Amino acid sequence: MNRNCRANPLLANQEVVAMSDEVIQLRGTDFDECMDFLNEVFSEHAPHDFAGMLPSIYQPTDEQMACNYAIRVDGKLAAVVGLFPAQWQVGDQVLKVGGIGGVSTHKRVRGAGYMKTLMNHCVGVMQEEQYHLSWLGGQRQRYGYFGYETCGVSPNMSLSPTNLRHALPETAITFSPIEADDDRSLAFAHRLHTHQSVHCQRPADVFHRFLVGGFRMPYLARDETDTVIGYLVARRGEVTEWVAEDDDHAIAMAGAWVRDRGEQANFWLMPTQTGLAQRLGALAESTVIRTSGNWQVFDWAATIGALLQVQAAEQGLPDGRVRFGIEGYGALEIDVENDRVCCRRTEASASVVWHPFEAMRALFGPLPAHMVVNVSPELSALHGWCPLPLGWSHQDYV
Repeated sequence: MNRNCRANPLLANQEVVAMSDEVIQLRGTDFDECMDFLNEVFSEHAPHDFAGMLPSIYQPTDEQMACNYAIRVDGKLAAVVGLFPAQWQVGDQVLKVGGIGGVSTHKRVRGAGYMKTLMNHCVGVMQEEQYHLSWLGGQRQRYGYFGYETCGVSPNMSLSPTNLRHALPETAITFSPIEADDDRSLAFAHRLHTHQSVHCQRPADVFHRFLVGGFRMPYLARDETDTVIGYLVARRGEVTEWVAEDDDHAIAMAGAWVRDRGEQANFWLMPTQTGLAQRLGALAESTVIRTSGNWQVFDWAATIGALLQVQAAEQGLPDGRVRFGIEGYGALEIDVENDRVCCRRTEASASVVWHPFEAMRALFGPLPAHMVVNVSPELSALHGWCPLPLGWSHQDYV
């Protein structure tokens, strides 16, 4: 994944909201000041260390720091919003995703509208630079003003030693931390990561930075013959990323991890890990399906088409055709025949038109479409297609 930002003087000086304050892009020389600012703003209730928490995006270079848009007042930082580009591999397609993070305003200038200025500016940059969609984590209504809605699918399953005693035999799998200088282990883990049907592209030379995000630790798993079979990323009782050579090894890894720690662990899965979800779901004590974040879609046809094609390739889709409209975007027509997907904008009229928030929740979940909107008979194919696998790994959070 490319986390570098291209400085764009035209966009940086573009006035999105009618205010006199200049929106700027920060530079490598602003790194220490920016980190101090973010840590101060976010530490009102608990201490923060942004550079340590998110090393994949916060580095003291011009390219990395240009991802941070800011407003200065009397020469001092008053507000910052980060726009971090990601290349999201979805089957054969690559979608450009804008991750929004580090949204912060100093308490001395709250209420001045600086967050609104910066958020609108960043949305404008993404539209201008033809991003397909955008992700952020945050309070739903707060970011709804800027076009974001909570949706997507993020399954979480809990597994305890008691579950294992009744269902899964012991193995000799062992785990060892993957350090930043362990090139061989990192190359293996990177290969597994990139072989997933849906994943964010992460450059191999900085792959470790993604694995340690959120103060987590990556571990390499070996079987009884000392053969490497997979890796996982964890902190305390939470496993946020979990990839193996196959589902058999992945399930065995889960059991070994819980037994090794002697207590329950919670495993996050991507919605495309369907085989693994079926296996773990038969053992887990509990399953919770959450949203995968706050999303905004700019290119509906490309986003829906790519996710549908992955769904068709991995589990098959019933044939069908639907047409619906999205306010502010126009009408979409989707055809699925023999697992071939065509999703395109159309000038034809649509009898059903949804607000973008309705469309995101109906298409991407986590609830089935009929629990979000009234699904008319001409849209009945959605029952077999949705929710689409719009997920986001914790290790790609910004």
